[in-house]
Amino acid sequence: MLPLEFVVEVFISPLKGFIAHELAERGYSQSRIGQLLGISQPAVSTYLKNPKTYYEEKLLRAVGRRELESLTRSVLALADSVAVDEMLRYINNYAVTLLSSLRLCPLHRSAYPTLQSCEICRDLAVYTETARRVEVALEVLKRCQNCHKLVPKVLSNVVELGPEGGIGFPGRIYVEGSRIVARERPRPGGSRFLARLVEEVNRLRPEIKAVANIAYVAKECVERKMAVAEVGPSNSEDEIVSNVAAAFRSGVFDVVYDSGGSGVEPNAYVFGADAIDVATKIVEVAQCLE
Repeated sequence: MLPLEFVVEVFISPLKGFIAHELAERGYSQSRIGQLLGISQPAVSTYLKNPKTYYEEKLLRAVGRRELESLTRSVLALADSVAVDEMLRYINNYAVTLLSSLRLCPLHRSAYPTLQSCEICRDLAVYTETARRVEVALEVLKRCQNCHKLVPKVLSNVVELGPEGGIGFPGRIYVEGSRIVARERPRPGGSRFLARLVEEVNRLRPEIKAVANIAYVAKECVERKMAVAEVGPSNSEDEIVSNVAAAFRSGVFDVVYDSGGSGVEPNAYVFGADAIDVATKIVEVAQCLE
């Protein structure tokens, strides 16, 4: 079986079934679910005939539970926030990245022992869309009711690591009235500080590739929803990078609160698998402000 056929079998099809159930539980009609997943209404009905756990078990052979939770959260956020093609693009690129990273090779070889020496996916050309994901993350934040309240005095940014390095918004993300705004499109070097921070964390936890900074608020509420750490005092950017990265030696965290220091504003740093994952976590933090 070709790798592209295999990734459809073990990842894309089960993911569509799993997401179909998630959307149905949220009240979406089968017709709308079909539009979002790029399939027909009868295909949605077929997916829904199997229990959600059927697809979950299949997916957990390909990705870890934490990764599946992160992926599901991002896909559902895109279903609510942006154009249909962005959600399908995200799922497609996620699948291609799984192949090109060779993470599916052990599973593929176990199913087809004749492929023991195969590394064909190493040559797979992956079209990087890091900057596009950062742009979509901003769109998710713009549609969030309270996210503008999370922008600190030093302003915010969202940075994701890509082949070109850390990609973020030059001039940062700021607020006009109650609107979240960025002056320019994301590009490499958009935030050197956050790029340094996520690079250090990524060395310890390779699954984390994106970060955003937000105001130091709602810690007690956020602790009930996500994995949280607290560090500080931090009296410089170098100390922030050192202190926040050190927290990840003991575990993986969604949000790290840094108490700041002399002349340094307290901030919270939201981490995720990619920029969209970070944006969906920020939306969860914003719900604590309601």
